[in-house]
Amino acid sequence: MTTTTTFASPSSRSHSRTSTSYNNTANDNDYGCDVCNIAAFDELNSSIPTHVSRRKFIRLSTATTIAGSSSFSTYPSTPAQAIDDADSLFAPDKKKIIAFGGPLPPFSTTRTYRNIVLSNGLKVVLVKDLLVQRSSVALSIDGAGQFSEPEDVPGLAHLMEHIVLSSTRFSGKNILERKARSLWNNDQGKRNNVISSVEEAFEDWLSENDGDSNAFTAPGFVCFHFTGPHEILPEGLERFSRLFSLDEVENTIANGVIPREIGRVADELDRTSDASRAFYFLKKSINPDHPFARFSAGSKTTLQTIPAEKGINVASRLLSFFRDHYLASKATLVVVGRDDLSFLDRWISPFSNAMSQKVSLGGRSFHKPPFPDPMINRGMTNRQAIILRSKDDVQMDENLQTLCMEWPLALVYDGTRQAPRQTTITAHAVGFVLTQIISRRGPGSLRFFLEKYGWAPNVGSKGLPRISFPVDVDGFQILRMEIGLTLDGFSNRSAVVSAVFESIRKVIETPLQLDLIKQYLVTGLVHGYLFAPRPPDAIALAVDSIRFGIGGTSGIASNEFNWYLMPSPEDEESVTRMRQVVTDTLKIMSDESCPLVSFRASPLAVFEFSGGIVDQTISTPPVFSPWKKEPITGARYLVETRANGALSYFKSLSWFAATFDGEELSPPYLNPLIPTNIRSPRLIIERQVAWRGSRYFYLDDASDELARTSGRNLKLTNGGSWRELQTSGLSDGGSNWKLWQIPPGKIGFIGLPVPVRPPEPSVECAFVVQLLSSLPATFTSSQLAFANLWLSSFDDEVLDLAELGAIVGIAYETSFNTAGLRICFRGVSQTLPSYVRRFCRRLVQHHVKLFDGSTKISESLHQHAISKQIIDTVWQVTEKEVAEQGLSFLRCTSGGILVAQGDVLPDESLTLLADLQYVFRDYGLADNFSGLVIQAFLEAKGLVTVSITRHFSDIRCMWKDSARRMTIGRVGVKDGIAVSILADGRKNATFSIFTDHKL
Repeated sequence: MTTTTTFASPSSRSHSRTSTSYNNTANDNDYGCDVCNIAAFDELNSSIPTHVSRRKFIRLSTATTIAGSSSFSTYPSTPAQAIDDADSLFAPDKKKIIAFGGPLPPFSTTRTYRNIVLSNGLKVVLVKDLLVQRSSVALSIDGAGQFSEPEDVPGLAHLMEHIVLSSTRFSGKNILERKARSLWNNDQGKRNNVISSVEEAFEDWLSENDGDSNAFTAPGFVCFHFTGPHEILPEGLERFSRLFSLDEVENTIANGVIPREIGRVADELDRTSDASRAFYFLKKSINPDHPFARFSAGSKTTLQTIPAEKGINVASRLLSFFRDHYLASKATLVVVGRDDLSFLDRWISPFSNAMSQKVSLGGRSFHKPPFPDPMINRGMTNRQAIILRSKDDVQMDENLQTLCMEWPLALVYDGTRQAPRQTTITAHAVGFVLTQIISRRGPGSLRFFLEKYGWAPNVGSKGLPRISFPVDVDGFQILRMEIGLTLDGFSNRSAVVSAVFESIRKVIETPLQLDLIKQYLVTGLVHGYLFAPRPPDAIALAVDSIRFGIGGTSGIASNEFNWYLMPSPEDEESVTRMRQVVTDTLKIMSDESCPLVSFRASPLAVFEFSGGIVDQTISTPPVFSPWKKEPITGARYLVETRANGALSYFKSLSWFAATFDGEELSPPYLNPLIPTNIRSPRLIIERQVAWRGSRYFYLDDASDELARTSGRNLKLTNGGSWRELQTSGLSDGGSNWKLWQIPPGKIGFIGLPVPVRPPEPSVECAFVVQLLSSLPATFTSSQLAFANLWLSSFDDEVLDLAELGAIVGIAYETSFNTAGLRICFRGVSQTLPSYVRRFCRRLVQHHVKLFDGSTKISESLHQHAISKQIIDTVWQVTEKEVAEQGLSFLRCTSGGILVAQGDVLPDESLTLLADLQYVFRDYGLADNFSGLVIQAFLEAKGLVTVSITRHFSDIRCMWKDSARRMTIGRVGVKDGIAVSILADGRKNATFSIFTDHKL
């Protein structure tokens, strides 16, 4: 069994959108570069540890509860004043001042690591995890994978994995002693109990004790692992250690389990799935002299029939393989449990004797670089294959085809287990950055054009370019990119391939910006580590130890909780090196002679939709030539020549798009919602005052370090100012807007529920904007349906902004309640306030776009109707009616409340409150944000001027009874604006003036 890492950006209809970005501006415009979600990156390693700058965090005592709401007052703004006033501030309860370090990286307060090297050279990582639900153990062995097996017995490494886990019953003096001790402790050592010197196999025992085990063989290593209840961990470790004894392997082989395990190995082969057919077609297309080309999964033919014909003793080969490659010095054991490290240390003692055998003479070594050239048809730039999908594949969608492009890479990792380096750039890190570049969405992206021409599905993530690595060893990798295609896309398959190459060449026309690479690294840091729901498990740590080593500045299991899977965005040298590696990889990808190109297509696509503008129709049945058969899975495939006019066809389409729509392929740009580095959480002092509740002091600058200099005083080591958050009442932001600031870490408050996060101080914050209106409480069923259509259509209209923010973990949710409209936001505190401003500005203008026809209500949105009794009304509703309902709600809004919580300073909350008040200003007068409706008598054609005696920062004009926008000129005057309207001669026409304010 092998593993493949996939990087993708799944799309969703929820409000947590996938990522897009369009412009390189760093202001509050709704533009930026597209970066994919990294949900698949999390799937690879469970959690992505990262480097975080360690800064001091001081919390003074812990308050119990806070009664009432919160407001702000300014505490002395200079460090000198803060020090001078410390005595008076803290004197009443000075004994309760407690200082402790932080903020620590995620999960640092729930995990403790210890690294040990046993006498046999086995490296051990012990992890005490206070939150882990079950104990887990993993053992990885470098150099015992598929690339180490003998060439004449393909699949031997996989069979060895099965043999190790198939140990038969154990026997011996130690077992008798442990069983007797267990029975005595359980008061079961009675005269009728017969203690046997034989016990059941490891997997049988584990299953009886609510545990499970498994293993997988990769090209470069093998990994064994098991999980179970905490109470069975000591005995489980002892039993697990005996699996890796040469005596036990010899005993297992002697008991005749080889034929049974060969059958199990053969049964694991998947011949029908799309992924399996693609994998074995890749192997067939590789140079047969390359170790990856071998059939490493194994079968009865390779492990039984052929060895018998050649006189090869498989049992002897297995023992030799174990002696030569199952070496303690090349292995890492990881134990994760909730017990103290001293107990874990004691329980792993049996592993001191595991894999301690001597290496046999003439042992076969692990294949290492340089590898032979993997491509056998290099230079043939116009060949592409069509693989016919199996009708037995239950997951096959006849309307969805797959383009697969695979490039061989030769990344040599300079990090070693003995001396790990922080600048190690792995294929997985490069693949993640490439995903952000190639899979981005929005104007100028590959995905945008494929969807525009109808070649890729525009619903969900089916058309999203996905990057994965079927093989990744030191010196050899295969980079695979897959794109879902429609039937029309398959009929124009050659043009699609040309579009891919053109988009990659466009990216490397100009050097990638360093800040762009930093944003991609920040994205990985946020999703893979800071916002990860759990730390890396035992399997992830055991596998990562092979590539990154243990401890040090960039290895696993460091109590410094360093970032090792990707370089830190603060490490300029590593960022520069990452840019160079990514650029070199993009240059390889832009060379049309490098990749292996194939299409996995359904029978419907092949025989009914294969012919297009430039591609020829396929009419030959798959049982005849030129169709061929892949030997492992039996998949039928055809190799064709890429259409000569494919590139010209795509360029002609691109020319029309650029000329008439202003759309053309472009490189990625900076995303204004992604910072180039993640700051530490801002410091907060919490102090309990017996007669006044709790008082909170926020430090404006997170870079200031606090040190406890005495039992009661605090010292600022450099500049900074403190702001006090008092618990006296709602902060009045002016008019009918109020602010409620919730201190971090407090419970018992009405706040925004957030996903499970590490317990350490976080860079995440949340805002709840509650618009106060009496209208929702009086909604009829039809009005409620129309109002929800207004919100749902806004979801589609603001999709670009939602995708822009989702890259950095920003999400939103909207819903009506009896108090009005509730809008919730959460995300990184550095950019979330900007996102909230953008969102709200577009919300108050949404009805304008419904009025003028620039936003339409799709048929799918009608499904949001909440009452079957009014379904006919909802299906017949117009954009105008929905816009009027949204406008009515805004007119009836009397004010709002902003709830702020998390890593957000009081001043930041007050600034956002003032901005929101400006966006949602003067709800009683709809003309302030919806336009001033004027009855104008425009009987004659020509230019008509209307003066408006009210200031607007910007205006738009449209005819209310027409979806056509009017071109207007405007001249600003001191007390208002004179609007010149080009009239078309209609009598008593009604038009509206709309504002477009910018903060």
